[in-house]
Amino acid sequence: MYQEAWNLISQSNNIILISHLNPDGDALGSSLSLYPVLKDMGKNVHVVNMTLPLALRYDFLPNFAKIKSKMPSKCDLIISFDCGSFDRLGIDKSDIPLINIDHHKTNTNYGDINLVDPGKASASSVVLSLLEKNDIPLRRDVATCIYTALAEDTGFFSFDNVSEKVFEDAAKLIKAKANPALIAQKLKERNSLAKLRLEALLIDKLELVNDAKIGYSILTLDDFTKCGAIRPDSDRCVDIIRSLVTVELAILLIEENHSYKISLRSKDKVDVSDIALVFGGGGHKRAAGFTIQTKDTEKIIDNILNKVQI
Repeated sequence: MYQEAWNLISQSNNIILISHLNPDGDALGSSLSLYPVLKDMGKNVHVVNMTLPLALRYDFLPNFAKIKSKMPSKCDLIISFDCGSFDRLGIDKSDIPLINIDHHKTNTNYGDINLVDPGKASASSVVLSLLEKNDIPLRRDVATCIYTALAEDTGFFSFDNVSEKVFEDAAKLIKAKANPALIAQKLKERNSLAKLRLEALLIDKLELVNDAKIGYSILTLDDFTKCGAIRPDSDRCVDIIRSLVTVELAILLIEENHSYKISLRSKDKVDVSDIALVFGGGGHKRAAGFTIQTKDTEKIIDNILNKVQI
């Protein structure tokens, strides 16, 4: 499958690298990691994400400034990254061939070629395998993007998706001059005041149920305005809820224009991907989510709680 994907890449001239809406480090790092590789092959390459604005903590990633929020008119191959279903790309369906690179077990295999490996800790790990299997040497800029994605999707090597192979991959990336200390500082120590205010508000609104084993909070559009925050400032807010000592299941509702985005996180006992699937979403065992077209937050919470036994 890796060879088939590389053959299609080699035969294509105008390539779009696209990741899911409201991208995290794995989505952006994975898509940007292939950009210099394909440019070196003489390809016309565009990196696309249909979300604006993007989280500025990723602005240190090589070629971050080249990410556009508009699909180019000329394209003969689309490569998607870290996206479980086509609708989360935010683009219209077409007859253009698509390579789907991901690691979510809930991936719908929407590509013409699906490089989907749930055994990998990140989508960037799939990219790394693609490069290795085709004897592509690791450049520093490529290694930086892949390491960033791997570090974020493993909670900086603290989640239960961490394995011996994860550390072996990290070592390869460091050998290729990825800088772990710099990447950690860029991602973890550049919070805006607006983000900190939003997090404080999230804690102030936190509700605990089921003997404090379940915690949930709701961030509305007015909350973002009040704090001077933007949508990317809510990234990782759900992890604050999960960090509470008693909490097994963390739920965060984020209001969007006509819907709510729900993020789910768990520690040991709940497979949140099963919950997300019920509502048309997906993700991992300990991190998943979905979007629902309603503003009835009480009903949303009740529907989730009815699916959980702790």
